[in-house]
Order: sequence, then C-alpha cells, then structure tokens
Amino acid sequence: MRYLYLAMKLRKITDWIDDALNVKAFSDVSNNGLQIARVGDEVTKIAFGVDASVRTVQAAAAAGAQLLVVHHGISWGGGIQRLTGAMFNVVKAAMDANLALYAVHLPLDANHQYGNNYELARYLKLKNLKPAFVYHGETIGCIGTLPNGKKVGVCSGGAGCFAADAKDLGCDLYITGEADWGETIAAENVGMKMICAGHYQTETFGVKALAKGLKKALKVETEFLPR
Repeated sequence: MRYLYLAMKLRKITDWIDDALNVKAFSDVSNNGLQIARVGDEVTKIAFGVDASVRTVQAAAAAGAQLLVVHHGISWGGGIQRLTGAMFNVVKAAMDANLALYAVHLPLDANHQYGNNYELARYLKLKNLKPAFVYHGETIGCIGTLPNGKKVGVCSGGAGCFAADAKDLGCDLYITGEADWGETIAAENVGMKMICAGHYQTETFGVKALAKGLKKALKVETEFLPR
C-alpha cells in the first residue's frame, strides 16, 4: 500500500500513542511519554527503536526523523539526576539533531494490539491468548496454546523471574528474553522448560507493530531502526 505522508504536530502523535497504549493507566518504573522535546513541533518522519542509545539517536537523525519512539527511554523512577557520562551523550546527540524522544515501557509490553508479548505470541502462532504475569502491579505477558494443545507462556525482555509462575499456570513451555542464573536454576527446579530468546530480540515486536499502526492511522512516515 502506498501512503501520501503528511506533516504532523508532535502533540498529535504523542496523544495518539498515549491513547493507543492507554499509557496513563499504567504505574511504571519508566517515565513514559515525551522525555526530550525539540525546537518546533512539526514532524514528517518518526523513527522507532528498542533503546534510547547514542547509536539509535544518531541513526534516527541520519534517517531524517524528527521524533524517536523507543521502549527503553532515558528517564526512570525519580527521573534524571545528573546529565553526565552516558546520559549526557544521549541527550547531547538528541539535542544536536533537534530530535524529540518518546519512551513507553510497560504499556508497550502489555498492549493486546501492539504489545511486545501479544505480537510475539502471534508470531509463534499461539491461539486463545490470555493475560498473565504481573510486574510492578501490571499484567504484561500472556499465555496461549499451540496447535497441539501445549500451553506456552510469553513475557519479553528480562522476565526469567516468571518461569515458576508459568509452571503454576500449567504452561508446558515459557518464553522470555533473558534470565539470570538464579532464575534459570529456579525454572529448572520446578521443571519449567524455558527459552531465552534475547532481551533485545523479543522487544522488537512491539515497536515494529506500533510503527505500522501509527503510520496507518496518521499517514506519517515511520521507520524501524534495527540495532
């Protein structure tokens, strides 16, 4: 499908993401939303990536984007306390390029239409998807079934801690991004087969789906930036 791309106000784009992911309903460790503003409010292209790294910021600028949307932003908990070191380098790269930054963490994990976990489950062709796995008070993962009836739990990123929960929920297999050694042993101890498919790899699904959804809804150009 060919699109006639439009220039769009930054606020209209961020409002659409807020609504699409129900961002305000989440209590999150990330300060979700616009984390870096820009001079001017017109956006003709939006880049999407998993992490707000110097590499991704520079790639977004090179792609001609005025806004970068990521899963892992730069402001967490009480917010940025010092602009030094790695944090300074990310902010400087964004400001040098006049690039706005929007971050969305748990709402993008949990969303049934665009979220990491439901998109990963659909990629695996799981059916009968149901929400599961509570993190910071939010249910962010899901469980589905394979054609052979086997039950599979899915929770992207660093969610090895839910292997025992997956066992309690009757899963035959649990898929996440990564697990530390203690979580690996805990999964083994309860007899839960666990696949760690990569933190980054499992969290590309949401930003890709969001990029497609936003382009279709607002007719603005988008591009996913692989690491």
